[in-house]
Amino acid sequence: MFFYNREKIQGKEGKALSIILPTVGCRWRRCNMCSYFEDSPGDSSIDLFNVFVDEFNSAYDKEIKKVKIFTSGSFLDPKEVNQDCAKKIITFLSERDIPEVTLESRPEYIKEDYLEELVGIGVQIEVAIGLESSNNRILQHSINKGFTFEDFLSASEILKKLGIKNKAYIMIKPPFLTEKEAIHDAINSARAIESIADVISFNPMTVHKNTLVEYLWNKGEYSPPWGWSILEILKETSELRPDIICHPVAFGRSRGPKNCKNCNREIEKRILEFSINNNPKVLEYDCECKKEWQEELLKF
Repeated sequence: MFFYNREKIQGKEGKALSIILPTVGCRWRRCNMCSYFEDSPGDSSIDLFNVFVDEFNSAYDKEIKKVKIFTSGSFLDPKEVNQDCAKKIITFLSERDIPEVTLESRPEYIKEDYLEELVGIGVQIEVAIGLESSNNRILQHSINKGFTFEDFLSASEILKKLGIKNKAYIMIKPPFLTEKEAIHDAINSARAIESIADVISFNPMTVHKNTLVEYLWNKGEYSPPWGWSILEILKETSELRPDIICHPVAFGRSRGPKNCKNCNREIEKRILEFSINNNPKVLEYDCECKKEWQEELLKF
């Protein structure tokens, strides 16, 4: 499976190709909001390199400046993508003059010796880590992430040493946080890693099936974040050193972030535009539903 999007690539707007590999999925499988691993085939015999080549050849065009590889887990976990296969994939991209590749990983699979080999192939590597929050209490009790902020910092030191770009995902509104608490946590987390991350990607919560978050949502005890909260977070972090981006999933739908039907489309459009130019002026907008959001912030 593959898809495209436009984003800032090495300082300029460009076209990125995302390819999803059918690995066995994430080994952790315990985060309270995630069920991506349920989409994994669970078959370790699949020839992932051939799958990648077929997808790349089907999707490639000369405008592509970046390839992002998703596995519903960690590309750097050798039980998901064995090291020989990973090296073949990066070499394949190098031979086709793809300047940059993004790989996702949990901190525990970020090993210096292995990454040094991948870097030596000659493609600029960006490793994306689902940090979610810099608050260990939230990581443990709200998300059940299975690692600490200090683990993220240790992995980041390895990336910095090897000249690998560091992309950090920060969640907007983990479970058990109020709307106001969620805004503050996202902003504080971004500030905590300003000098560490090259890119900060805010991920507004989407309700996945068969998760604790879905259970809470069905009981009326959780709701995804407001679009206004996303705008507020982006405004407050727009002056930070890293590139700030946000690509909401299911925006305007019942399981995703939203405002009202009158402004959902416009809000999403402005979020995506900001993610390319980081100009906070595009986030200036108003709608009647903003009053309801402001009232919610005053409740707690």
